Amino acid sequence: MKLFTAFRVLLGATVLCLSAPAVQAQAYPSRPITIVIGYPPGGGADSIARLIGSQLAEVSDQSVIVDNRGGFSGNIGAAFAAKAAPDGYTLLVAPTTTYRINGILYGSKVGYDLEKDFTPVTLLGIQPMVLMVNPHLPVDNVAGLLDYAKSHKLSYGSTGVGSLEHIAAELFFKPVPGGAMHVPYRGAGPAIVDLMGGQIDVLFATAPTVVSNKDSGRIKGLMVTTAERNPALPTLPTPKEAGLASYDVVSTYSLLVPSGTPKDVLEKLNTLAVKALQTPKTIETFGFMGVQPQPTSLAEAKERLTKEYARWAVVIDENGIKAE
Repeated sequence: MKLFTAFRVLLGATVLCLSAPAVQAQAYPSRPITIVIGYPPGGGADSIARLIGSQLAEVSDQSVIVDNRGGFSGNIGAAFAAKAAPDGYTLLVAPTTTYRINGILYGSKVGYDLEKDFTPVTLLGIQPMVLMVNPHLPVDNVAGLLDYAKSHKLSYGSTGVGSLEHIAAELFFKPVPGGAMHVPYRGAGPAIVDLMGGQIDVLFATAPTVVSNKDSGRIKGLMVTTAERNPALPTLPTPKEAGLASYDVVSTYSLLVPSGTPKDVLEKLNTLAVKALQTPKTIETFGFMGVQPQPTSLAEAKERLTKEYARWAVVIDENGIKAE
């Protein structure tokens, strides 16, 4: 009898231990979640992180804290998140296009491996680049700009060598013999000021930068870089409409977690994140920012990012873009 009782106690303890991970996953999230963003407050990436954080808090009924860890083109924050415990309580809102480019250009210096150290939960959205020119430039469309560039040495700004703005311009001016002169800046703000002042002729920038300045009369938009027109800038043509059918440069934002996060937690987090992307607040705010929501399953997120990562490696290699 004593042996039977001892066996029952042992069996019960074993069942309890085996079921603990499932109970833990079902209870997720049971404490505050932290979203790391590798940029200082106030920028586009920070705005996206805070919006997603607020809506994730709504749908999960749990507090969400945004932790800004800016520096080194976002890499300091990403490296910090990569080393966090893989338990679903530390997330990274990542401009994955930029991070992939950083990894190619700087290698191990970034402090993490985007593909090995992180698992995608969902894509968050895609944000177009917008081609802008100084309004005094005698062009009104993309074809006119490319023709003008063939007989005039133009300059374009970017947020640094290897930035998405830099690559967007390099691809755009590739048909022009000799291209255009690259003028790197420390951020989009100084670059757009110089575009308005005529110190540079051309600038590719993200949609929010353009939206906030479109009524000033000091910039002229010529094209968005997405396959569809952007609701925030409905009069600007797509590359195909502008005569550049193969041109494709967009900034992808994703929600990532450290690799090794349990599958059950990933699935619950994906469900919550997709709900957060579908709230009226997210849709409205993303629309104003020019961001197109991209809720995806775990498998879809992995597949799409794998393709994107491979594509940028080819683009950088073919265009000979190097880090400074």
